Amino acid sequence: MKTLALAIALLGTATAASALTVTSQAYDAPLSAGQSMVVTFDAPNAAGYSFASSPNLFVGSHSGIAAAPAGDATRYAAVLGGQTLTLNTPNLKSLSLYAGSIDTYNWITFKGANGYSQTVSGSAFAVVPNGSWTEALANRRVDFDFGGNRVNQVIFGSNGNSFEFDNIAAAGAVPEPATWAMLIAGFGLVGMAARRRNSPKAVLA
Repeated sequence: MKTLALAIALLGTATAASALTVTSQAYDAPLSAGQSMVVTFDAPNAAGYSFASSPNLFVGSHSGIAAAPAGDATRYAAVLGGQTLTLNTPNLKSLSLYAGSIDTYNWITFKGANGYSQTVSGSAFAVVPNGSWTEALANRRVDFDFGGNRVNQVIFGSNGNSFEFDNIAAAGAVPEPATWAMLIAGFGLVGMAARRRNSPKAVLA
């Protein structure tokens, strides 16, 4: 009964999903709490992270094509004008990336559970989204918090030339209340089985 009561209590404390929030910091800022690096383009992606098509990868700047994010000497991805790149992920509660030479025509769409879909343009990524290759205010680590929603697909796009980014970090979502209830019920069954095993055996005279 205690197990059932706890499961009901957890279901009762579930809160409605809130809005997506976007913040940006200096490109070398530490990752947000709970996030870990999942895609660097210089090593295999973390488990559960896969691109639907091969990204355009560059090192250094290439005039008229792609500009390396400021201070980035490693491989980075560039979504060229008119193209998109889709990253499939586990359920996420937040994601961040290092975006370079941010322009207003860069954009990201986040999709997830229960039909969730939000698109954010480059004007929200940077303090000054002017496409500068070197200006700190246009080369930022951008952090997206999904406010209780669960995202499992990220679509990068650009309506101009180009959207460059690197070093994607993410934090996994907390299980849904129904998942918690199943886990707790499972623990309860395991506990009951253990008690039965350890109970005294009747001895026949």
